[in-house]
Amino acid sequence: MVSSINSVRIWSSQVALNAFKDVSDNRTPGSSTSGPSSSSLADMLFSSGSGGDNDYEDDKIAALIASLQQTLNGNAPDTAGDGSVGDMSSKAFMKALQEKLDALKASPDSKAMAEAMQKAIDAGTLTLTDAVAGDKITAWDITDGKQTSAGITSVDKSDWTQFLKDRLTRDESGKFVRNADGSYIEKATGASSYFGMVGEAYYYISWAASAATKPATGPAPASSTNTK
Repeated sequence: MVSSINSVRIWSSQVALNAFKDVSDNRTPGSSTSGPSSSSLADMLFSSGSGGDNDYEDDKIAALIASLQQTLNGNAPDTAGDGSVGDMSSKAFMKALQEKLDALKASPDSKAMAEAMQKAIDAGTLTLTDAVAGDKITAWDITDGKQTSAGITSVDKSDWTQFLKDRLTRDESGKFVRNADGSYIEKATGASSYFGMVGEAYYYISWAASAATKPATGPAPASSTNTK
């Protein structure tokens, strides 16, 4: 049992590291490299704070272990008819999203971005995409009786490396450009975006950027990166 969990931890960590280093270095997925990565894993995972690689690794591993335990127990969480967190159209998923935003609001580094996402939910304009599954949904507030799920729509499937490369704005040096609130910028639409975990899976979150979130003069400088 311990061996199985360790195997999952090692495999998942390596896959995530490889994928996001590919995006960072603007390389073809699977190509080899030597020396330190040009950007930290925290930056590639759209870090909401200054915790660095270890915080994201810990969150990811905790989610994987929880998922493994649920599989061994023979069922996924289903609380009071809310459905499974793995179903984007369920109340359980939207609860998990709200918990994610609450956690981001608790950090000074990500508070403004989380508040912008919250406003987008209230306005019915925040979308989440699972590129690997080819699913997209508009988030909704389960506490608002006037809002209901619009259901999942289909989008083109893509691996995360290519998906992020296709959508995110880069500066002259190839680094992702950030808004003043720490969110990233879609090059085709100018919308704000965030990439991270909701429940036990990764999702791309997008919403219309307000004037207050955009850099005052040109692209925001890239955050400092760690090298190993």
